[in-house]
Formats: sequence, C-alpha cells, structure tokens
Amino acid sequence: MNHDTIADNQVLSQFFTNYGLTQRESEILALIATYGYTNKEIAESCCISEKTVKIHLANIMSKIGIGSMRRLLALLLQQALLVSKFTSEPTVITSIRMS
Repeated sequence: MNHDTIADNQVLSQFFTNYGLTQRESEILALIATYGYTNKEIAESCCISEKTVKIHLANIMSKIGIGSMRRLLALLLQQALLVSKFTSEPTVITSIRMS
C-alpha cells in the first residue's frame, strides 16, 4: 500500500494542516478514515507497536480537542462535505461507495 497517495487527498491534507498533525499522525488518521484500519492493522502497516498507535491517537485527539474516535471521524466528514461544496474533490462518502 502506498501511504503517500492517501495524503494526496485534498480533504485529508487540509484537515491535517488545520490541526497541525505530524506526518505520522496524519498517516495514522488517514488509514483509519480511508480504510477503517484497527490499531493492530495500523501498527503492522506502519511497522510500529499498537501502544505507539494509541499514543499517536491520543495526541491527535488532544490537538483537535475531542475525546472520541466517533467525534474525530464526524469532524473529518463535516470538513469533507464542506470542501466538496467548493471543489470538485470527491467526498469521503463518494470514495467509500466506490470501494
């Protein structure tokens, strides 16, 4: 899997920039949002431990100021829908349906 192509998505890139996420945090969030990866799958894909994945997720949520994965994904989806109104970028919903 090429993680670089995930980061090319305009919606995700904007989200990562808005919240000051590191490259690794961005990669982890992209794997969750795009593929629905579990912590174990992320750890295997990124060659890190599950504990490290959990630390990155805690850092992401702290930077964004939320306390649950549901709220995090809802926020990401809201941004995707907002961006899709102003660009020709496919929304996350469109991308999921195409999978």
